[in-house]
Amino acid sequence: MTERVGFSLGRVGAIALNTFTESVRQKVFNILLLVALVFITTASFFSQFTFSEQLKFVKDFCLGTISVFGVVIAIVGTSQLLPSELENRTLYTILAKPVRRFEFLLGKFLGSVLLIFLSLLMMSVMFVAALLFKENRLIAEAYRNPVAYELPPADVAKQIRAEARDPDIVKGELLIFVKLSLLAAVTLLVSTFSTSMIFNVAVTFMVFFIGHLRAVATEMWAQHRVLSRLVTVIPDLGAFNVTDDIRLGNAIPWDHVAGVALYGVAYTVVLVAVAHFVFADREL
Repeated sequence: MTERVGFSLGRVGAIALNTFTESVRQKVFNILLLVALVFITTASFFSQFTFSEQLKFVKDFCLGTISVFGVVIAIVGTSQLLPSELENRTLYTILAKPVRRFEFLLGKFLGSVLLIFLSLLMMSVMFVAALLFKENRLIAEAYRNPVAYELPPADVAKQIRAEARDPDIVKGELLIFVKLSLLAAVTLLVSTFSTSMIFNVAVTFMVFFIGHLRAVATEMWAQHRVLSRLVTVIPDLGAFNVTDDIRLGNAIPWDHVAGVALYGVAYTVVLVAVAHFVFADREL
């Protein structure tokens, strides 16, 4: 009689840490992250606008860069997890040990989430540095050329600091993290029934684009029974986008952030659970 192995957070943590370490060592991840950091750095050197427009540009450009490169890192990083394990046959070695399939799958997913978190952290640090650099340059310009402004330099400096240190940026980055984790879960689900990394990436990017254009897709495919039902199960990724509100200076209530984040977490949990059921029945 086969002895059942109980669930172990220790094994999940070990798999997650190993997955994270292997992902960080990949050249694709390092190249993507390096390019993203370069893009964020260059945002602070645009100076053809007023100080308010310059700060809005930096926030809009940097948040857009973080989101775009974060999506690529989340999808590409997760898409190769299971295919590479199957190709290298390390999956069989791991599952031959007292490791449950759910532990293996959850560990892989958490490792991918750790990679996403590290990427966002590094890009966010560079984002803050770019904002502080721009803030100091604008304040110095206000004191050096006070006649160019209608207000005293001290009041201008106060406005610059208020716009540069916008607390809603944290809310925007939190929602980006939840969205990227959700996309990683979508990619993981696709990879449980596909052995092709290219297919995993292609399908998840389709979900990404449809999720951002859900209202348009719903209207276009209203007459198609299968496609209209398919759209209803695709997460509304447009709900996570608050970059326009941050750029325009609109207040973003924490209630809204919490609601969208809870929606994303719930969707992620469901996707990981479905991925487990698919992976549990898969012939290896």
